[in-house]
Amino acid sequence: MMYRRIVGVVMLCCMFAISVGCSKQIAKDEARLYNMRAYEEGSREARISGRGLNGRFLEDLQASFDKAKMPLTNETYVEDDIGNMTYQYRINYDASQFITVYIYQNQAAREKGMTEIFGVTEGDANAAGGHNLIISDNETSIVYTSTGDKTDNYYEQVKKIAPSLLAKHQGRGSS
Repeated sequence: MMYRRIVGVVMLCCMFAISVGCSKQIAKDEARLYNMRAYEEGSREARISGRGLNGRFLEDLQASFDKAKMPLTNETYVEDDIGNMTYQYRINYDASQFITVYIYQNQAAREKGMTEIFGVTEGDANAAGGHNLIISDNETSIVYTSTGDKTDNYYEQVKKIAPSLLAKHQGRGSS
């Protein structure tokens, strides 16, 4: 008899703990929805994984470079507080060969940003310890950076690939 009471009390306590725990989790989830945190987390995840507004562009970028036997590796992504985005890749794991994609809010912001970083908005620039080829259209720039002994290994290939990619994908929402 005492055994049944103990088991009953334990079961009742477990059920109470589970229901309180579930209620707290539901409340947390609802709070995230109302304060837009879940939306922001999902948007950030989509951009990072290439499913956001730039997903198709990034997929085509990687496919174009793969086709030219220049696989883009070691992807990094940064977004500033006003929504300008930067994606950077090494070419074939080489730390001296980079492709960086800058996506600004608009063309004027891109021109200002490129001038601040490289001193020019388009073409060749020697800045940041390397040689840079900047190819731009509207609010997007693709920059090939090469440093050290391997300067300009992929210069001609990038010069062919980048303009066609930018022409194909006009605007930030070119998914």
